[in-house]
Amino acid sequence: MRFGRVSSLVCMVIAIAPLFVANSAEARRFEILEGDDYDLIFSTSRGIRFRSTDPALEFRLGGRLHGDLAFFEDDRTRIDDFDGQVRRGRIYLRGRVFEDFGFKIEREFAAAREGWRNLWIRYRPSRSVSLKLGNFVAPFGLQDIASSNYSTLMERSASSALAPSYQTGARLDLNGRIGRRRSRNRWTLSVSASTSPLAQASDDQHRSDHFGLAVRTTFAPIARKRAVVHVGLAVEYRELLDGSGYRIRARPESGLAPALLDTGLLGDVDSIVSLGIEGAVLSGPFTVQGEYMRSFLQRNAGRNDVGFDGGYFQISYVVTGERRRYSRSLGVIRGVKPRHAWGALEVAGRFSTLDLNADDVSGGRLRDWTVGVNWYLRENLRVMFNYVKVDGRR
Repeated sequence: MRFGRVSSLVCMVIAIAPLFVANSAEARRFEILEGDDYDLIFSTSRGIRFRSTDPALEFRLGGRLHGDLAFFEDDRTRIDDFDGQVRRGRIYLRGRVFEDFGFKIEREFAAAREGWRNLWIRYRPSRSVSLKLGNFVAPFGLQDIASSNYSTLMERSASSALAPSYQTGARLDLNGRIGRRRSRNRWTLSVSASTSPLAQASDDQHRSDHFGLAVRTTFAPIARKRAVVHVGLAVEYRELLDGSGYRIRARPESGLAPALLDTGLLGDVDSIVSLGIEGAVLSGPFTVQGEYMRSFLQRNAGRNDVGFDGGYFQISYVVTGERRRYSRSLGVIRGVKPRHAWGALEVAGRFSTLDLNADDVSGGRLRDWTVGVNWYLRENLRVMFNYVKVDGRR
């Protein structure tokens, strides 16, 4: 099965969309209330914020809206020629209390995806230490833990089907540098112990009732504003509970395409170990990144253990000279902030692969080639055009 796709995506981060449009790419701020020790501000980039200095409180209301239109051309697998949907529609409330404590409450309202996303409380005694309790993305991979608002292409690569995504439990994040205080290197370490999202196997992308441990560590020997070299390693162990099944499904990097790869629900899996290797180089407007993931399934009932793998290589260039930003505390790549009144322009390309065939499991395999153009009208408003060519077999 092969097919190509041309689609466009409009991404908007703030919940009140009509107020986004302005003649400048710079964020606009509007003071609603202001007192000696408090203020209430609306920002076109960060939503509505209330802040108080005595006591130390901060609350922020915002959201995101992602829409998707797609045109398909198929050969063997029949897909509707045209489709569209609200890909993501979320609203959130996040805050900070007494400097060290924070929280986030985020709800997804898009059809077929409705439910809680980030729902956690956090204790952060310093910039180097953070403890989070609740529902969050497990620390695994470079593209999966980064916000979808910062995705270079419209969808994450097909290999993200192997990542754990949202889980419920506890997560510890540490970061620092090696050597002198002014050293340009940075390291991060994230550890989580968790179970199914909000204790419901139906909300887990692998449809399993489980207990899991995930660890991700990264090191950036160079971590400057315009130059970054990044490497990372992640491991997840998942123990299935009460004979729960395990399933891996993947779309061909289009939120509107059907899941062409599918292992089916495997009821003979005891545990899973997943490994991830990642790397990235940022040099001014250039960004190069790639990942490789492999999942090992330990099975019972006399069946052979199996392994599935996938990965991608991606390159992007901001034609107008801006750069992608790098989070030193989390080891992730963030979006582009336009400097020009009409915005910023980025071109990108990616090759990715995923193989779900092993022994008696015939989940299929695919290879994707994607090219894309992103027009950032402002930091939180962009239009994306992708062309994806897929070569898949089941």
